[in-house]
Amino acid sequence: MMKRLAHLALALALTFGAHAAIQRDPTDLLISSREAFEKKDYDKAAKLLTDAIEGNPKLTPAYILRGLAYAAKDRLDDALTDFSKAITLTPTDERPFMLRAAVYQQKKDYDKAAADYTQALNRRPDDAGLMLDRGLCYAADEKEDKALADFDHAVQTDPKNARAWQLRGSLYSQKGEKEKALADFKEAIAIDANDPATYLFRSQHYLIENEPEKGLADLEEVMRRAPDYSGAANDYAWTLATNPKDSIRDGHKAVEYAKKACHGTDYKYARSLDTLAAAHAEAGEWDDAVKWQTEAATLAEKSHPEDVKGMKERLTLYKEKKPFREIPKREKKEKK
Repeated sequence: MMKRLAHLALALALTFGAHAAIQRDPTDLLISSREAFEKKDYDKAAKLLTDAIEGNPKLTPAYILRGLAYAAKDRLDDALTDFSKAITLTPTDERPFMLRAAVYQQKKDYDKAAADYTQALNRRPDDAGLMLDRGLCYAADEKEDKALADFDHAVQTDPKNARAWQLRGSLYSQKGEKEKALADFKEAIAIDANDPATYLFRSQHYLIENEPEKGLADLEEVMRRAPDYSGAANDYAWTLATNPKDSIRDGHKAVEYAKKACHGTDYKYARSLDTLAAAHAEAGEWDDAVKWQTEAATLAEKSHPEDVKGMKERLTLYKEKKPFREIPKREKKEKK
């Protein structure tokens, strides 16, 4: 009898122990999920956070963290659902609004993103970063006046914020207000001369103003300060390969920098391969130009469908042993 009771006690202990393992404290699950985040194991993080939510359906941080895990896995609609739940649970907290806005922004739903940034600003009215984020949404939605108002406000609120000057300068450039753009870029450099973003913004300004020498010089500054940023090498190579100005073009140098850009993206980014093809064409290496342009167009079918038509037109040029030329243009009409 004693032996049977001992076995029964052991069985009960194992049963209760197993149940405790399944019903872990939600706070412990939150801590474990953060460890999974550090290892970039977002699936495990999401699973742990789902368990935490089952244990405590009103645990706001769990929804926020799971939303971040979903966003990292490109499950944007699931992320929106979690951030919306967090907003319902804690409507006075600006953070879920900020996170949901960022997801809407990624989905290019700029109206909803701007609305959420407005909600966040209502709770944190002096946050220049939020003003800039909302301004970017307005700019992407072609609401230039609203974007400029937000950039102005950010500059006034935080005059030492280099990003505020950069973004306002870029908007001035797109509006064709050259002197204002350059003045803002100059101010951003005075605040932080080592910030590569300012040189990148200014390089685009110089290129669309038909000053490619200055544009290339600024791209060189970007590469010097941020050598791992493949976008600068790509823009540099594209300019060397396609600019209409004869004194600017250098096919072999363009190939060198285009390869750097492609290496930084593992040769899997359509626009970098498009640049590499243009560089080979400028160098007169037609077989390579056709090869990489074909690959670029194939990749773009899924990743950048809006670029496919132009890529195929360039492919036709290269098959005819003709290089491609492009006059840099601003995205918006110049102010009259």
